[in-house]
Amino acid sequence: MSNLNKQLILCAIAVILIVLNVGAHVLGAKMFVDLPLSEITVGSVPAVGLVLCYIGFKIAESE
Repeated sequence: MSNLNKQLILCAIAVILIVLNVGAHVLGAKMFVDLPLSEITVGSVPAVGLVLCYIGFKIAESE
């Protein structure tokens, strides 16, 4: 994998993490409390974030 491809993938992972973080805050708002899957979705955001960080570290570590 070339250096440019690694950087693009890492930037994409960073953008996905930002969107997940903002989305979790929006779903945590009072207007979405009654939605049935909002709790599960907000609860899964940290796990998805950790997995994406792990993948990013593995990509950055590879030569």
